[in-house]
Amino acid sequence: MERREFLGILLFVGVLLVLLLFAVKLPAAGEYPITFTDSLNRKVTIARKPQKIVSIAPSATEVLFAIGAGNRVIADTTYCDYPPAAAKLPKIGGYTNPDVEKILALSPNLVLGARGNPLRLLNQMQSLKLTVAAIDEEGSLDQVFASIRLIGKVVGEDKQAAALVKKLKLRRTAVVAKTAKLTVVQRLRVLFVFAPGDLFSAGRGSFIDELIRLGGGRNIAAKTKTPWPQLSMETVIAEDPQVILMLSGQMGGKQKPLTSAAALARFRALPRWRDISAVKAGRVFALDDDAMTLPGPRLVDGLEATAKAIHPELFRKGGK
Repeated sequence: MERREFLGILLFVGVLLVLLLFAVKLPAAGEYPITFTDSLNRKVTIARKPQKIVSIAPSATEVLFAIGAGNRVIADTTYCDYPPAAAKLPKIGGYTNPDVEKILALSPNLVLGARGNPLRLLNQMQSLKLTVAAIDEEGSLDQVFASIRLIGKVVGEDKQAAALVKKLKLRRTAVVAKTAKLTVVQRLRVLFVFAPGDLFSAGRGSFIDELIRLGGGRNIAAKTKTPWPQLSMETVIAEDPQVILMLSGQMGGKQKPLTSAAALARFRALPRWRDISAVKAGRVFALDDDAMTLPGPRLVDGLEATAKAIHPELFRKGGK
C-alpha cells in the first residue's frame, strides 16, 4: 500500500472516531439514567426524573424543599418539620425506624435517606425493588454543599442546587472575612454543651466544632478524640470558657425553647458554674437546634449565629 493511501485511510478513521465520539452523548445535567455511589458505598441508578419522592431524613427533606423539589415529596418522617409544608406531609415513621410497608404502599420513584438511617432497612427496601439512596450527613460544610449538589443532580434540580450552594458559600465567606484576621488571643475560648450544666460537648470532626472555628472561637473540646465527648468539670474549670453555646430546644424536646437569658439563669443557679468566665460575664447563648446540628442549608444560619455570639462587635454596624 502506498504511503499516501495509508495516510488517507488513517485520516478517514480519525475523522470517523471523532464523529462517533460526538454521536455518543454523555448524560448532561438533568438527563437520565444517572448512576452514582451513595454514602454507604452502594451503586444506585436513577432511571428517570423522580416524581414521587419519600424522604426518610430531615436533612434530605430540607434540601429537597430548598432546591424546588418539595412538591414531589409525597411523605417524610415524624422529625421532618421544616419547612412548614414538610410538617404537613404524610409520615412514614421515624429517622431510625421508618415503616417499610407504608413506604412500599406509596410506590415512590425514589426513597432518599442518609448515612444515619439503618443499613438493614435501606437494604430491605432495595430488595423490594425500591430505588433507595443514602446521602452523607457527616464531615464539614463543604460536605453539606456537596450533598446538596448531589441531591440536585439525583432529582433533576441541578441549577437550583448550584444556585443554593453558591449563596450559602457567599454567606460563609462573609463570616470568615470578619473572623479570619483574629489573633489567637482574640479567638475566645468556647464551650458547647447540649443543655445547661451538661458536660456532653462537640469535639473535632463535628459540624459544631467547625462553626466555632469559622466563627472566630477556640473550641475547648477540640482536643478530644471523638466528635461528641463528655468533658469533666475539671477540664471546664481549667479551660475556663469565655463563651458558652448550647441548644435552645434541647434536642427536640417538646418544652418551650430556652432563651439565652433563661439559659444563663440556669447556669448561674449551679454553684460549680458560677465562677466560669462565660457565666460571670453573661456570655451564655441558646442557639437553634437544627441550625447547629442538622446538615442542611440552615447550617449556615448556625455559623452566622455562632459568630455573632462569639464576636458581636464584628457584626455591629461599622464592624470590621
